Amino acid sequence: MFFKKANVTSDLDTPNTVIGKGVYLEAVRMSGQESVRIDGIYKGAIEIDGSLVLGDSGSITGDISANYFLVAGEVNGNITCETQLHFASTAKVVGDIKTSSLIVDEGSQVTGRYHVGSERIMPASLGSREERLRLLSSEESHDSDEKAV
Repeated sequence: MFFKKANVTSDLDTPNTVIGKGVYLEAVRMSGQESVRIDGIYKGAIEIDGSLVLGDSGSITGDISANYFLVAGEVNGNITCETQLHFASTAKVVGDIKTSSLIVDEGSQVTGRYHVGSERIMPASLGSREERLRLLSSEESHDSDEKAV
């Protein structure tokens, strides 16, 4: 069976829904299957089957579920992304993250736990990539002892 690769760039260039800069929107839940761009302030849960873009002037308070999510603004809530999650250098995130693919640009600020493509969840605010890898490798050596219980 063949699968068509999603055209994420096209979705990012022409979103179906835009919450513009200077707009404040509060809702229980926003859901849809198309792409959404937020440059204003949104409070509430988001469930988008398409792409979600949070511009650098944008802010979301609430849990988020999207196929693809590009974060350049501020998020206070848990994030679940099926395809890919990308934190731009201006991103500020507080919440737990679950995704199959993660891109983190230098300068982004993420506080919470993350789960990327495997079953391991570890704190995102542990410091440099080298420190996280060192911690992960030391935990794996201890995990084999704990599994014997």
